[in-house]
Amino acid sequence: MQVIEETIDATLESNAELRLTHPPRLPPGPVRVTIRVAGPARPQRGLADVIREIATEQRSRSFPGRSLTDLNAEEDACLAEDAERERELDAARRPACGGGS
Repeated sequence: MQVIEETIDATLESNAELRLTHPPRLPPGPVRVTIRVAGPARPQRGLADVIREIATEQRSRSFPGRSLTDLNAEEDACLAEDAERERELDAARRPACGGGS
């Protein structure tokens, strides 16, 4: 019987689950798992690292994401809405013109 072996980097989560860096390339069936500390803990992930990981995972699931054009259009719409709200508030703050006493 041929022994097939693969080493995969992983992270042991606090709930005892393993997060593998990639799926195993072994055939389905029983396996034996040995866990060793790989080295010192990695540095703390920053926001940019998390965003990159999310984008990579989404691309791997064929999620196209939003284009720069879509993001800019949404931002422009939000800015226009904010400007309109400011105009309405300014109009409401002005004293009413009229023939009062």
